Amino acid sequence: MKRIILSISLIALLLMLLSGCFIIDPVIKISGLVKDFEKYWEAEDAVGLAGLYTNPALINTAVKSYSQIVDAYSSRFEGRNVTYFNRISDVEVDLGEGATEATVEFDAIISWTSGPVDYRTYVWKVQKVAGKWLISRSNEY
Repeated sequence: MKRIILSISLIALLLMLLSGCFIIDPVIKISGLVKDFEKYWEAEDAVGLAGLYTNPALINTAVKSYSQIVDAYSSRFEGRNVTYFNRISDVEVDLGEGATEATVEFDAIISWTSGPVDYRTYVWKVQKVAGKWLISRSNEY
């Protein structure tokens, strides 16, 4: 009887550890998506930023294609330079069922060489597409 209880306990512990891996891995990869977003913003890389979105993606209330997203970021960077893009809050990730979709939220400050500093709260819907996490919906560029 003790062996059965021990075996069941070990199996339960193993299942708990494995389920944790399935939750932790997507969160780490989504955090990497946010880091790439920060990196491309600071580099003023419109193509890199657009590559983080699904094609098409819903931004604010409009559906945008890859080329429209590139154009939108390019026009943001035109005539002024990004001094820094700083995330000022933790990245909150709420995984959906099946760990193929999530809601992501974080705050950031964007400083420009000219013009006011931008304070933004980003709220994204992300989804796993072909093994890669991409932004499918965003309230902000």
